[in-house]
This record gives sequence, C-alpha cells and structure tokens, in this order.
Amino acid sequence: MQEVFTVLLWICSVLLVISGIDDVLVDLLYWFNRWKYRRSLPDMDDVLAVDENSIALIICAWREYKVIGRTLTYALSKMRYSNFTIFVGVYPNDTKTLEVVKRIAQKNNKVVICVTSKDGPTTKADNLNNVYASLSRFEQDTNHRFDVVLIHDSEDFIHPLSLKLFNYIIGYQGVDAVQIPVVPIKDDRGKFIHRTYCDAFAEVHSKDLIVRQALKVFIPFAGTGMAFKRDIFSTLEKNYSHVFNDANLTEDYELGLRLFKIGYKTAYVNLLLDSSNPNSRVATGEYFPNTFWAAVKQRSRWTAGICFQNWKMHKWTGNFKTKYFLMRDRKTIFSNFMVLLSNIVFAVFLLYLLGFGLGVRVFESAVEQNSALWFFLWACFVFMVWRLLHRFIFTYSWYGFKYALFSLIRLNFDNLINFFATFRALRVFMSMRHKVVWESTEHY
Repeated sequence: MQEVFTVLLWICSVLLVISGIDDVLVDLLYWFNRWKYRRSLPDMDDVLAVDENSIALIICAWREYKVIGRTLTYALSKMRYSNFTIFVGVYPNDTKTLEVVKRIAQKNNKVVICVTSKDGPTTKADNLNNVYASLSRFEQDTNHRFDVVLIHDSEDFIHPLSLKLFNYIIGYQGVDAVQIPVVPIKDDRGKFIHRTYCDAFAEVHSKDLIVRQALKVFIPFAGTGMAFKRDIFSTLEKNYSHVFNDANLTEDYELGLRLFKIGYKTAYVNLLLDSSNPNSRVATGEYFPNTFWAAVKQRSRWTAGICFQNWKMHKWTGNFKTKYFLMRDRKTIFSNFMVLLSNIVFAVFLLYLLGFGLGVRVFESAVEQNSALWFFLWACFVFMVWRLLHRFIFTYSWYGFKYALFSLIRLNFDNLINFFATFRALRVFMSMRHKVVWESTEHY
C-alpha cells in the first residue's frame, strides 16, 4: 500500500508541476501585456460619436419562458442604440416561450419571431441556423441588409452601450468579430455555487483571453455577447454546410477556430467606462446555476464539446501557438481528474510541514526530506499559492475584497464540480453518437 501511495504521489506531483508551469507562463504573459492591451482599448467618446450601423440581434430559446420576457423587455427599454432588430428563435412545441415572445413582438416591431422547422430540443447551433435563415429572408423581403450580427442568450442582461461598442469596433476599426466579457451578476441572491462562476469568469475573462489576443491566437467565443461582421456569415455558408455546426455542443468555441483558420480578425474587448469602478464594465450580465448538479450539467456540456468533440473534429491542426492553446483547453480532461489526488498531495504536504515544524517524522518511508519527491511537493505547494493569489487578484478586480477572500475557499468546490462534470462529459460524449440535443440550463 505504501508503494502504491508513493507512486500516486509521484504521478500527481509531476503532473501538477507541469500544469503549474503552464499556468505561470500564461500569468506572466498577461502581466507583461496588460498595459499594452489597455492602451489599445477605444475611447468611449469616439465610440459614441460615430453613426449607427444596422445590427441584427439573435437570441435562441428552448424552454426559457421564465427569463426571455425579462431579457427582451430590459433590452428594448435600456438599449442606447436605435438601429437594431431582435430575432428570437423559438421551437413550435415550446408554447410557453412562444407565447411570451409573441406578446412582446405584438407591442414592439423590433422583435421578430423565428419559429424553427423542427420541434425542440435540437441543438443551439441548429436553432441559430434556423434564425439565420429567417434573418436572410427578412433581408430579402425588406431589401435591407444588416451590417453586424450579434448573438446573445435568452437570460442575458445586455449592456445598454454594448451595441455602440460593437458598432464602433466592427464598423470603424476594421475588426471582423468581437467578444466582450461575460460577468456573473453579483447579487444578494447569489449563493455559493453561483459565486464559483464569478471567480472563474473573473480570471478567464480578465486574463486568458487577453493573452490569446496578445499572441494572435484564436479567441474562443463565449456563446453570448459576441458580434460579427455580416459578410462573415456569407463566407461560412460557402465554406461549410451550415454557418453553425449543429453537431457540436459548443458551436461558439468551434466558431472561434473556424474564423481563425479562414483568417478573420477577432478582438476581445474588456472595457471599463470608469477605470476605478469594476461595475462600469461593458459586459454581458448573467445569472448562472446555483445548485451543484445544475452546475455539473452545464460544465459537462462545455467539457464534452470543447475537449472531446472539438479534439475529435479538429485534431491538432495549426501552428505551435495554436496547438499550445488547444492543449491548454483540452488539459481540463486530465486536470479535473487530478482534483482529488491533488487534495491528497496538499494534505500530505501539510503533514510534512507540520511534522517538520514539530520535529515529528511523518510518513518518513513515503517521502524523505530533500529527496526528489520532496522538492516536487514543495513545487506543488508554491504553484498552489501562486494559483490562489491570482484567483484572489482577479476576483477582487471584479467583485471586491469579500468575494475575493472567500474565492479561496470556493476554489475547492469549483474543482469538485469540474471533477464530476468531467465524468458526466464522458457519458454525454458517448451518447452523442446517437443524437445531439440541447441541454437547457436552469438559471436561478
């Protein structure tokens, strides 16, 4: 048993050190490029000064009758933009959602209902393709072509100035596609599981996407708060059987890869209207699952699509930088499985530190002081402290000190959710050989 335990310690510590080096490299790249990135962001006075291009806003819904009314009403009343039309994709057998959208469309002609040709659920990509077909017919019927296509989710709080920003970046800066941050909403209703999303998004959308942009690597879209030059969709129609891959659970991630391969320029824009106020960020506000198994369900879809499906579909094509970030995206499969083992490593190392301080020899036969494994465990400890420090920094930058402090505790629960999500992702991926369907998420 002792030998098995030692082997597990070796495997876990070596893999954690490799993963730690990878994470530290990206962290250092962020700190090196952050000032250059901030200087590249547009001035809001310039954003507000230009003429408005025509924007088509697409929202897809499956059993979203609880939230779609709020989303549409909020957008129509708060948006500081006039030249837009909202296209809502609804399934014919989702009568509750259809009724909500109909009531709003009857009152406001900026809302166009797009009833899909199939009963739901299919996939979000299939719904998007149906809405895009309706949008194209609308353009032909009205003899009006849109300049920008924007995609949001049915539960989003769309920032009042986000369309102004998309309009400026795509229409006047020569960028083909734009992603803005997705911000889990800090709210009194926000409970423990929801706040794990606050922590994770604060780090990924403050750091990782900025590093990708600095290195000119593909930027994966978040599925919401993403805008495209209208001509892109005409190109995708020519190059692929569908604009959105309806066999992919994470069509947004794959779309980032597709545009990068074709040669389109994508920008990630994380803009604060007031540099001293994190709540002034031009971003998409959203509530995320607030129960353990709802979070596992949602993240398992992300893992199945990004790690398993896209690995199978796109292999390891691209230059070295592209392959490196594909590796970072896909290492989730292995790092999530390492969660429990890494906790064991951490517990063992704490015992060693305690024993060292008290002069007690703990597990002496497993790890000898100053041995190779001892130093690997020290390295794991250093990388863990580094990781916690960065989780605190980025959560603090979005949500303040209290959220940041408790993010250090929530990180273990975040890892636990990801651990179970990886197991479920395997089952989801295997089941997709028969049928791919849209798993709607419960947003509290």
